[in-house]
Amino acid sequence: MLISRIRNAAAARLLPTRLYVERTYRARVGEALNLDNPVKFNEKLQWLKLYYRDATLPRIVNKIEAKNVVQEKLGIDRSVPTAAIFDRPDQIQLSNLPSALALKATHGSGWNIISRDKSALDLEQVRSYFRFWLGKNYYTYSKEWAYKDVPPRVICEPLLINRAGDLPLDYKIFCFNGKPYFIQVDFDRFVNHTRAFYDVFWRKQPFSIGYPLSKKNVDRPKQLDEMLVLARKLSAGIPFLRVDQYLLDDEVYIGELTVYPGNGMERFTDEDWNRKLGDLFELPSDSLK
Repeated sequence: MLISRIRNAAAARLLPTRLYVERTYRARVGEALNLDNPVKFNEKLQWLKLYYRDATLPRIVNKIEAKNVVQEKLGIDRSVPTAAIFDRPDQIQLSNLPSALALKATHGSGWNIISRDKSALDLEQVRSYFRFWLGKNYYTYSKEWAYKDVPPRVICEPLLINRAGDLPLDYKIFCFNGKPYFIQVDFDRFVNHTRAFYDVFWRKQPFSIGYPLSKKNVDRPKQLDEMLVLARKLSAGIPFLRVDQYLLDDEVYIGELTVYPGNGMERFTDEDWNRKLGDLFELPSDSLK
């Protein structure tokens, strides 16, 4: 395992970017990557990573700047509130933060500490965790261009908890060229993770990505129409964007704007849908390789 990690680290740093992406894609997805004529959803995400250079994308993936993008595009502040921003881990002081919180590295994905009770956290462990991740460049292994030069910082947000005392559902809306098509809903993230996909008319779809198709169903959110309007506005002018939204009781919050979900390497439960989503994905013709 250690030798494998060392080899992968060397490959990430030494191989040409395209070759590294092609090798990683084959290893994780189990097939060759077609970059010269991409047709599948995952293939087109790889193409975006390698060749699409829109100046908005580094702002979108930056967990601080993304909130400014949301306000600029919507004209109102609909993001999850910011409790604090830290340039360095040693600046973190738990005493000044909300009791239930989410601490996130601003320059990557999944580098988070989430707690319903901050008193259960050890300050030095929290600082040590972010010292480690703030020393990493997310781009090195993911090759997700938008992350390449995002400044490493830590942002704290209050943890959203609804009136029933539960975390709100996260509705991840897949938008192609400014038009929403599908909504991803995750279940039991920390126990037996499954996913469901719905179309914009809230009809459950027969596929999933990355995790098994859930047998569970969730009711159509009352604010779905509003959520779709927000997704359209935020994704306008972008070939693909996943607009993540929380429904906290009756209030809609924008969570994150995701450019390369799953690094474009999550397997579909039904490969036909990889192609169907790819058909919705119109790459920018003025920059095609």
